[in-house]
Amino acid sequence: MLSISGLEVYQDRIFITNPKWTVGIPASLAVIPRNSIDKSPPLAPYPSWEWHKTGNCDGITSVFRIHADSCGRLWVLDSGLVDVESKLGKPRQVCSPQILIFDLRTDNLLTRYVFPADFIKEDGLFANIHVDVRDDCNDVYAYATDIWRYNLVVFSLKQMRAWLVSHHFFLPDPLAASYKLHDLGFYWMDGLIGMALSPYNDYDQDRVLYFNPMTSFREFYVRTSVIRNETGWMDRKADFKILGQGRGPSGQVASSWMDRNGILFYNLVTRDAVGCWDSRKPYKMENLGVVAKSSKTLVFPNDLKTDQEPRQSIWVLSNFLPYYIYATLNEQQVNFRILRAYTDEAVKNTICDPHISTYNTYEPYSDESGCY
Repeated sequence: MLSISGLEVYQDRIFITNPKWTVGIPASLAVIPRNSIDKSPPLAPYPSWEWHKTGNCDGITSVFRIHADSCGRLWVLDSGLVDVESKLGKPRQVCSPQILIFDLRTDNLLTRYVFPADFIKEDGLFANIHVDVRDDCNDVYAYATDIWRYNLVVFSLKQMRAWLVSHHFFLPDPLAASYKLHDLGFYWMDGLIGMALSPYNDYDQDRVLYFNPMTSFREFYVRTSVIRNETGWMDRKADFKILGQGRGPSGQVASSWMDRNGILFYNLVTRDAVGCWDSRKPYKMENLGVVAKSSKTLVFPNDLKTDQEPRQSIWVLSNFLPYYIYATLNEQQVNFRILRAYTDEAVKNTICDPHISTYNTYEPYSDESGCY
């Protein structure tokens, strides 16, 4: 059974990840055409079958999240970890975690960076990657999360060097560990997973990295100039900040992304919904909107991206993941869906619309009651 968990969209192709969390997964990274007449097109291994041979650490082992940058490259975070949800025993670290960078014009490998041995912690899982491109395609940074050991890897392409960043904001919150998805209850203690980058600010020549642990109702942020300093970040832990209020009960988020207009989109996994926030407004309950909700087509929205088209779209992958892990998927229904909407249409007439405000939109919040 497939475990489709991540997506990325670039020009006329959609890339899909299929981590090898159990036996029988033939390829961990696949591609389908963006404009297929087939509602369920077959998955083609990316970049080829040769990359997906079992036991080949020079290939691709197990991928959860990916990111296509504005320079025409696909960044692949390969955890090297298999059998994560296997009933056969503990997960196995069969290969070292690595970042692979492919040229999307030729599908050839451009760069491989294998994580140092001291990055690989017992019971760790490298899950998500976000690429920070500015005005030089060679001077690029990538941020990668270890969801189970609560670290952030900062990788410099120019230096071909990486370092670990740690902070207590990366840890799960035990008060958010109880999940309820329809009739299925479960407990997770997953840490840092969601990341979103603000548009580049020419005035201070910086960006903001918004982030959240999976098991949390809160959002946090830090300026990228802090974490891009390999040694200096340790003296600036106070620069990691809590963002506004909490999202409230059932506010766990698996993925987030910010569009060019400063709108943050995020997946509310147990609400079968996609939320939004206009970053020009205070982060408080009254300013957190919902752009889509469905107990049929958005069951456990796991990944989310915005594309790079002139008119941007938001793309969401829903996948019934907890049922895959703890129960069984119903093969008589559609279990994996990719949905799309234009970002401007998605937020229209919601509180996330930059043109919409209420009497208290810009009022500071004074009470945290009910907002944890």
